[in-house]
Amino acid sequence: MSTVTFSRLIEAPADELWRVFTDLPARPRWLCHVHAVEVLATAPGGTDPPSALGAGAGAGAMAAPGPGAGFGIGTVWRERRTGPDGTGMVEEFAVREAAPPRRLVISSSGDGVDYLTTYTFIPVEARRSGRRRSEPRRPGRGRTVLTVSHEGVPTARYGRLLAVVFGGLAARAGEGALRRDLADLATATEPGRIDPATAA
Repeated sequence: MSTVTFSRLIEAPADELWRVFTDLPARPRWLCHVHAVEVLATAPGGTDPPSALGAGAGAGAMAAPGPGAGFGIGTVWRERRTGPDGTGMVEEFAVREAAPPRRLVISSSGDGVDYLTTYTFIPVEARRSGRRRSEPRRPGRGRTVLTVSHEGVPTARYGRLLAVVFGGLAARAGEGALRRDLADLATATEPGRIDPATAA
């Protein structure tokens, strides 16, 4: 399957994006297409995974430690979300590499295909409009170019067939979902917005 790579400039510092992105229990509060998250395993040395509350407790509700607690290599979680075609789906993700706040690699498995998604957070110096060249630079809020690379690797014979027949379609669907997630992340980290980690 082909690899899809794209970037988005987000008006937030890399460490803030990392904090919001890795706060797993809060994901349903800022990701429009995610309805619930269940943490299955935390990184070695992290806190034990919390138990998901029953469906009647509210979308995505769960008892959990603070943002990023226990997040790292070995973290595994399951998301219930709306797929690109509008149907409900459940996806399981595992952290393969974590170098906060610069690089994150996550894997997930599909039907005959394994997916690897790499997120790279590149800080960009914030500009202040109207500043003259002679004026000293003032520290800004910070901006980040977030680059996503999504790759599908067939794991079975029929997976290779799917890659040939549906590879382009699957790549476009995956790219669309990831672009929506990045748009939600940009919205969640806008200045003055209520912190999704503390919102009710």
